[in-house]
Amino acid sequence: MKSKMHKTTASLQAVAFELPDLIAAAQVDIDSIAHRMEVLKRAGLVYASPFWRKDAAGVERYLYLLHPQIPGVKRRRDYVGCDPERIQEANAGIERAKEYEELKKQLQVHTTCIAHAHDGLANAVRYLKRPIPREVSHGRSRVF
Repeated sequence: MKSKMHKTTASLQAVAFELPDLIAAAQVDIDSIAHRMEVLKRAGLVYASPFWRKDAAGVERYLYLLHPQIPGVKRRRDYVGCDPERIQEANAGIERAKEYEELKKQLQVHTTCIAHAHDGLANAVRYLKRPIPREVSHGRSRVF
């Protein structure tokens, strides 16, 4: 004779049934973010701020890239010039670096979420594995 499943265990199984799809979806998200980050890194990241130097007429014409300052080291400045192709390449590198950093934050959020989920599942497994006492106390014992 097949035993009837209790409502609480049925609820637990329903939640557990969702886990493989949720884990697979999280893995797909993490893989796509990591792949995009690798593509951006291969294309070249430029961690710098654009600085336009004015020409004799006072018009912004010459692009310099000002890199972040490192304590004790003179700030690095790269001359890009006024060539539209080089300017476009420099700006694209700056945008790639910004996108890379944003993806890095998203990856950290996903990683933290997975770590919390892992902790919760590990606690659930540990809780379900513990021995269940055979005697159930029915409240306080009275001592007279």
